[in-house]
Amino acid sequence: MKRTLAQRGAWALIALCASVTICGATTNASSIYSETPDEDPPYSGPVVFPMEKEPAAIRNAPAYDVADAKRYVDDMPKIRALVDSVQEGSELVAFGERTPSEDALNRLSQEIQSLSAGNHKVSLLMVDLKTQSGVVYNARVPMCTQSTIKAIYIGSVLDDNPKALDENGAYMRDAVEFSANEPYETLREIYGVEPLLKWCREVGVDDGFTTLPYPRSYTVRDTFKMWTRLYCFLNSDSAPGNFPAYYASSKCSATKATLGKRFPIQTKAGWESGPYADPDYDNLKETTPNRFEDGDPTNDECAINDTGVVYSDCGPYLFVVFTDLPFPITSDEDEANPLRQLVERLYETQRSLHSDATTGRADSDVKGE
Repeated sequence: MKRTLAQRGAWALIALCASVTICGATTNASSIYSETPDEDPPYSGPVVFPMEKEPAAIRNAPAYDVADAKRYVDDMPKIRALVDSVQEGSELVAFGERTPSEDALNRLSQEIQSLSAGNHKVSLLMVDLKTQSGVVYNARVPMCTQSTIKAIYIGSVLDDNPKALDENGAYMRDAVEFSANEPYETLREIYGVEPLLKWCREVGVDDGFTTLPYPRSYTVRDTFKMWTRLYCFLNSDSAPGNFPAYYASSKCSATKATLGKRFPIQTKAGWESGPYADPDYDNLKETTPNRFEDGDPTNDECAINDTGVVYSDCGPYLFVVFTDLPFPITSDEDEANPLRQLVERLYETQRSLHSDATTGRADSDVKGE
């Protein structure tokens, strides 16, 4: 998010005051910004975001079979071990108990090559939870997570302290739904990185993942492993309130735009248009509050990323896609989002894992399955 001087001062004061008293507890967090104009209004305390004020997109998020989703929670250690064991090179690699169809793999590979034109980088990892099979490409290449980290961080905070949703639910919703940087950075000031550190150690991701607000040298493999932990939390009885539905309304996700009308999804995108781009973000005004502008002036690494889970007609699959494509998103439904075709190809690949080799039908099409 680009910050005006007023925004910088206001959010810095929020972070500074939040470091003094939060629900009666004193913290030692320091302000994100060192300069705060004296004329800024005082911060009124932790935000309470009543559930009845949530937008319709969150209140009416598509339902999915939570009981079925919970079936795969205990499989996550095995899935992480599987991902760690995959040996990959410079080609798209299929792995696991089943192999996608040749046609699906070819179409996905062609889309990757198209996005890679001009020496751009593409990394992806997808695992179908039912078959414990998937595809990987450049999963160990360091990339910038961009704002996809917000989904993981906020999940870790609520897993550690479910009451945080009552304390600062508005910040959490704005960081997930609108990808707002200032609320996210304020949450880091309030709750620190210890919850995220716990998740890193649980899933086997280096502690350095917690150092920067937007990790710049982490892989889709690391991020995927963190999403396995987030998946477990979103599908647990301890996820507070309507929090899992926040991920059904996350802005500018290619997966949400492409598959969200067909299937329940929980996603978080991340993007950065680069140091010299100055796109017109007025097109976002209809769906994004005026207090938020897109772009982070401290981050000049181009990217359009997408992460999450799709509860498709063949069952849930987890995915992470990172690129270094310089794409200034100007609308939630932007047809020019270069990942739209790629996420469609990922779904086709997942569906082919469930196809009957003799009939071409997916498992979900077969009566009784």
